[in-house]
Amino acid sequence: MRQNIGIYIHIPFCISKCYYCNFISYTNKEKLIEKYIDAVCLEILQNAEILSEYNISTIYFGGGTPSYIDAKYIKKIMNTLSLFKKEDDFLEVTIEVNPNSITLEKLILYKNFGINRISIGVQSTHDDILKAIGRKHKLVDVTNTLKYCKEAGFNNISIDLIYPLPNLNFEKFSNTLDYIINIKDEYNIKHISVYNLEVHEGSKLGFLLNEGYLELVDEDTEYQMKELLEEKLEKNGFNKYEISNFSITGFESKHNTSYWNQEMYLGFGVCSSSFFSNTRYKNTDDIEKYIEYINSNISPVESRECLDLLELMKEYIILKLRLTKGFSTLEFKKFGKDIFDIFGNELKELSENGLIKIEKDDNKIITDTDCYNISLTKRGSEIANIVWEKFI
Repeated sequence: MRQNIGIYIHIPFCISKCYYCNFISYTNKEKLIEKYIDAVCLEILQNAEILSEYNISTIYFGGGTPSYIDAKYIKKIMNTLSLFKKEDDFLEVTIEVNPNSITLEKLILYKNFGINRISIGVQSTHDDILKAIGRKHKLVDVTNTLKYCKEAGFNNISIDLIYPLPNLNFEKFSNTLDYIINIKDEYNIKHISVYNLEVHEGSKLGFLLNEGYLELVDEDTEYQMKELLEEKLEKNGFNKYEISNFSITGFESKHNTSYWNQEMYLGFGVCSSSFFSNTRYKNTDDIEKYIEYINSNISPVESRECLDLLELMKEYIILKLRLTKGFSTLEFKKFGKDIFDIFGNELKELSENGLIKIEKDDNKIITDTDCYNISLTKRGSEIANIVWEKFI
């Protein structure tokens, strides 16, 4: 029986760079789009041996702004991947879109290509906040995008939000959540990702904050936003299934969940990452080099790490603890080890400090070789980095 594998496609082109962005993306490189897409398709073909042996369960077009480029390029990549499609493949095919670069015509084409999930980069529903972070869309564009998605026949829509943001106070954040909740049924919003803002050194947002041109709310207000977020979304049918992700039951992101389950995936394109055969590797960040390497049949991989058994076990714990449900000690035995023989001291300390739960069906801590479930507590999820450090 074939194993599943996920596919990530990086589309690095943008109309402009958002002030907070730290991803590999490019502006003013439109002349490279066609050459780049050809290189991505060629890279896929260069991995034909692997792709022929696995079921492609999920495909994810990320960026950059995948919706910025002509839909014919998305079609070319989908057609190339379809050469390796088996029965029941392509269960979830997601494309990220920005409200200022999507049209009804593009969405109809995406549907025809086999894309069945749309992820919309909303970030905020307030025009002044969007302007402050360098976004090029307005709320009216978000509304139009949702209307287009509905008209094109998409019934699995994901929304991305970010907090805290400049000019964002508690009331505005509450209004944003209410806006999404009030239209979720009308526009088939099944999934919401809400990310904490990361201010990266050297970013335009970092400069504006450091120089006092913009400011963020204090930590207490940010915490109140987080509490409000979880309360409102869970009250309205969105279950928190991962640290930053909420969904209607059955509409969890299959692609991202495969990452957290430490399943295999291949990344194609500049700066894309892969995990295959216990090895993590990443392509070059340089788009010109990437195109040159692929066309010369030279591997574009510039970093590679083969994980030994201990590293795999540590990473497994970190990834699985991102999920609200955590993981069972029975699952961990796939490594041929008992988790308490390897990490007993770390788990005991984290449990005693109230950062993880170690539970059986009766919710009591147990100490022998029976099956446990291990997950983060509410406090543990708030300071998850401290938990991760125990396994790094």
